[in-house]
Amino acid sequence: MKCPYCGNSCADGSRECDVCKQPLPSSAAETEESAARPRRSAFHKILLVLCWIACFIVLGIGVYKLVFWIDEYKIERLYTRGAYAPTLGEMQLSDGRNAHTVVFYGKDGDIIYLPELNRSLTICGGIARLEIADSEWFGSDVSEYDYADVHFAPILIEEDGTETQLPVIDYTVNVPESPLTVISPAKDGISVVTSTYPLELQVVPGSSVYVNGEDLSDRVDRSGVLDDTRLSVQPIGDNSYTIIVRTPSHKETRRDITVYRAAFDINIELDENVSTTSSDAQMTVSGTTEPGAMISVDTDYIAESLQVDMTTGRFSFIAKFSQFGNNVVRFRATMEGRADAVISFTVNYKPTLGDYAAGAWKMDYDQLRLYFEQWHGKVFRCVGTIVDSFTGEDGYQYLVMNVGSDSEKKLVVLQNYSTISSFNTGTTYDIYADVTGRYMYNAEYYPMLAARYIDVYEPK
Repeated sequence: MKCPYCGNSCADGSRECDVCKQPLPSSAAETEESAARPRRSAFHKILLVLCWIACFIVLGIGVYKLVFWIDEYKIERLYTRGAYAPTLGEMQLSDGRNAHTVVFYGKDGDIIYLPELNRSLTICGGIARLEIADSEWFGSDVSEYDYADVHFAPILIEEDGTETQLPVIDYTVNVPESPLTVISPAKDGISVVTSTYPLELQVVPGSSVYVNGEDLSDRVDRSGVLDDTRLSVQPIGDNSYTIIVRTPSHKETRRDITVYRAAFDINIELDENVSTTSSDAQMTVSGTTEPGAMISVDTDYIAESLQVDMTTGRFSFIAKFSQFGNNVVRFRATMEGRADAVISFTVNYKPTLGDYAAGAWKMDYDQLRLYFEQWHGKVFRCVGTIVDSFTGEDGYQYLVMNVGSDSEKKLVVLQNYSTISSFNTGTTYDIYADVTGRYMYNAEYYPMLAARYIDVYEPK
């Protein structure tokens, strides 16, 4: 091959000319290629490094997302199906309003924040309890609504400040009715023998109350009780009354009640101060009838106590009660040419604890089982443990007491007429009760007594 610079003939494969020492063409290409190779290798290295960095970033993001997803899944599982899953329930507030409860669970000191209410609940004793009235979800005018969809998106704030979005809570509430409890009359259709009868209602404070169209709202006290009212009761049989209550953010409530007062040929009624309860074995009964009418008493009373003013119609007598509990008092007004007007009502006789316990016998279980019929009305002091309690078909609460020992059980059944209604099974009580008969419990008959005074037993 010839040298392009000097024309000298050079051997094939020579890198440079033997004369001018210039690089031959083939060697120059190699030289250029070798010169370019380092530049391309450096670029490749930079590109490779960038690719590795990108891979690490993607991998890091993936790992972060995976860890975050796992933590989110664990939290969702823990607060939806796990130990910290909140519970939803229904309740009635002390003022009678319907409400829902949401109980959150977690670690003491953590906080549950509810953005919808702008309210925070601190977990104490493992729980945080939210009570919210159903009416809180409605405005003053509820005529356009039937229900409301409630949505909570609680946020868990841990003691170190970490915030975690918890699963949402959704439920539906219907528009509540205005709360109304009729305390007196105690039941619909009650029979009375007076020209007036007390009306006592319990409503939410601030409610409007109407009785037969008359606005009685100003008689509702701060606790929501209306008790400064008496119903006018005519001797016409059923007297009907319509009670309407309107509470803000509630539907209107309407309640119809009746009070029965018999129609007589002879006008007669009791005084309003004649009670239906007595702590004494005797009680004065007084009232007014038509002038000229005679009064006779059908039930037990003190004969010399009967007084009748033939001019004014005023009368009175002293009734006697022969048994504990309910006693019937019945008397009548008579006039020639007219049908008798018969008045009958029940008085519950419950002596004071001192009088009742003074005549109490010490428990003699074996004799009681034999002579329960002859001993009807005798008072016994029953000391023992409560082994069971239940509500009978008559609506009364019954207590089963063991007045014996663990090795030899001696059971009595006590019908509860006391003011106590909550009992702990296995606790020893001191009860004064009078014999009323026997009661079948677990396919066996046991003595039955009426428990009128109950207290927890305290050994001396």
